[in-house]
Amino acid sequence: MTVTESLSPTDIASLWCPNDVRIASDGRHVAWSASVLGAEGEHDESGLWVAALDDDGSARRWTHAANDTTPRWAPDSRRLAFCSDRKERGTAGLYVLDVGGGEAEPLVVRKRDVTAPAWSPDGESIVFLAADEPDEEDERREKERDDADVYGDRWPFQRLHRVSVATGEAEMLWDPDLHVTEVAWSPDGTRLAVLTQDTPQIDDGWSASIWVVSADGADAWRLCPTPWQPEDLAWTRDGTRLVYVTTHRPRATSGWTVWAVGVEEGAEPVVIGPQRDEPRCGVGVRVVPDDDRVVICVADGLGTRLEWCDPADGSRETIWDSPGDIDAYDVGSGGVVAAVAHRLDRWPEVWAGPIDRLRPRSNHGTPLDGKALGRVEDFTYTAADGRELDGILIRPPAPPDGPAPTIVLPHGGPYGRSGRSLQIWSLNWGQLLATAGYVILKPNYRGGLGHGDEFAALAEGDMGGDEFGDVLAAVDAAVERGIADPDRLGIGGWSQGGFLTAWAVTQTDRFAAAVMGAGVSDWNMMALTSDLPTFEGQLGGSLPWDGPGPHRAVERSPISYAAQCTTPLLILHGQQDERVPVSQAIGFHRALRDRDVPVELVTYPREPHGIKERRHQEDLMRRVLEFFDRWLPAVDAGS
Repeated sequence: MTVTESLSPTDIASLWCPNDVRIASDGRHVAWSASVLGAEGEHDESGLWVAALDDDGSARRWTHAANDTTPRWAPDSRRLAFCSDRKERGTAGLYVLDVGGGEAEPLVVRKRDVTAPAWSPDGESIVFLAADEPDEEDERREKERDDADVYGDRWPFQRLHRVSVATGEAEMLWDPDLHVTEVAWSPDGTRLAVLTQDTPQIDDGWSASIWVVSADGADAWRLCPTPWQPEDLAWTRDGTRLVYVTTHRPRATSGWTVWAVGVEEGAEPVVIGPQRDEPRCGVGVRVVPDDDRVVICVADGLGTRLEWCDPADGSRETIWDSPGDIDAYDVGSGGVVAAVAHRLDRWPEVWAGPIDRLRPRSNHGTPLDGKALGRVEDFTYTAADGRELDGILIRPPAPPDGPAPTIVLPHGGPYGRSGRSLQIWSLNWGQLLATAGYVILKPNYRGGLGHGDEFAALAEGDMGGDEFGDVLAAVDAAVERGIADPDRLGIGGWSQGGFLTAWAVTQTDRFAAAVMGAGVSDWNMMALTSDLPTFEGQLGGSLPWDGPGPHRAVERSPISYAAQCTTPLLILHGQQDERVPVSQAIGFHRALRDRDVPVELVTYPREPHGIKERRHQEDLMRRVLEFFDRWLPAVDAGS
């Protein structure tokens, strides 16, 4: 292949990313959804693809022009249920598609979203979750604009519903004064496992519990609480246990792992994935149709692998060491596996087949063919306290001789990871900047994913502490190895990476330019205004109402040290960000704009914590490139 073109912001925003891969019950087909990184208009766009596992070239897109998500195979392997906003953009309904041909048929369309469809084992009905429909009073309030918002009043609790596939008749199955977030059928179809929390507020994920509900909704019992809102809830094949993924502890800085609990009342949950003393994390679990074991996904340092796990005793055995990150996966009968898998040199694709013959089934990365991309490699180093750490290094397509201008891109989270992937995304500027001539360094600091619970806990209340020391240690290592030019260093990142950028420019003058994306500047204000106040308070180390201070959160807030900033700074933020409200950006800009330091503030209308619209993504990436080129040129202007 001849490389003839450079990578542009438009190239990145136009890419489609696969997710939510599912194997048909008979093991003959795989379905997945894929979404475009940059939406053309107000609403997201996703489509459904199906491929036959005995035909390498059979992948076909089945749906278009809507946000089609959550494909779920019927037990007969002939039909797919999925959620779509094709009737009313922005509001998802439930549809069924016959993969033998024909158009998708609407099964449930409401005024509020339908989510989490799950087929009954006999294929005659589907359970789903949906928020309470607006009543006459809701409609009057909206029409007359008489809609004062009283906290806790008229919240749209999500309930458990069931619909007959044959008739389309739907009924509410279970409606306690709880918010339901996930549901799973028992293998014999007599019971449902349900995840709940006290309210629809995301911060109430700390109140999560698992319930068991009879198939007719008449009986229910609370099985157990969980440390945080779990994921991947499923019954084991024999129907005696439930498995799920959640944190070890009910804290913001806790590693994730796989749990199991018996379904009899009084059963105690036990960890069957990585234990608290293991330096690795469990990030997924799937039940196997023809085996009493389950398959868990383990993040171990930079590596990702699938393991057999016996829920009865927690014994584990590696199935597949993936060459790169795994975003989603499924396991079918006879050892068939499907995964959205990354490689260091290619866009994530759907790989599927027997475990020893996995092959790519999708080609979403075709638009990158012919692009000059940077070389991604592992980067290991030692922290100041002797802790062994890892990260990712990206060298430019034509790396220079000797030390090069280097940009540090800390990941978000803090419970995140820069893993083995191509490092392309509208908010991950790794390849974008590498193809412009920069060396990119992406350190995995303490508090992140892949090193276990103890490692994750090190970040609590220590924002800007040792985890920032880990970032500087990575820079020092790159300089000592002759990779990075110490006089031409930049830093940037999104979310927690944005915080570390803001912290860096107030603590050191080592960086010649910085880009703060949706970053925290004031931890006290995060506890007051974020949609995760409990989480943010634990990260910051104190709460504004803990007394007159001094407060840990104030000591670790970049805005407290704004007078020390001398680094040119570009601040980027979505105006409708609920996780890190835009006031974090506005406040930091106000603290800097009257000082003798170049600072720019750019905010994006309608955008949440992640920038979704294509024009905004393209604008953001162009600004990042232009800013670093202005203050940290990859090529010496005199050469």
